[in-house]
Amino acid sequence: MMDFAARVAYVLSRVPEGKAVTYGQLAALCGKPLCARLAGRVVSQGVSPRAWKVVGAGGRLTGAAAFLTPGLQAELLRNDGVSLLPRDRVDLGKSGWVPTDEELAALKTAFAQREI
Repeated sequence: MMDFAARVAYVLSRVPEGKAVTYGQLAALCGKPLCARLAGRVVSQGVSPRAWKVVGAGGRLTGAAAFLTPGLQAELLRNDGVSLLPRDRVDLGKSGWVPTDEELAALKTAFAQREI
């Protein structure tokens, strides 16, 4: 049986420096491509200290309200080398994570090995 929360945590641990993912992309990478809201719910429950790397469609910093300090998500993204557009939107063309075939295969292998 799939442990979606464990998959979310694992995928977030693999997002490279200078890259961000959308909730929809995260859900798809975890095997549930139509479950962006579920991915958001799981991320909001604190499954990963790297939650700041997840953004809404179009690069919107939709999770920013969950951070205690206004602007913290944008600051963390900038410090990680993620390119932001005006109004604190991630430039997904430059900083959106597009996993290679090898990275995708490694995710599937890790899910199987961890039985998640």
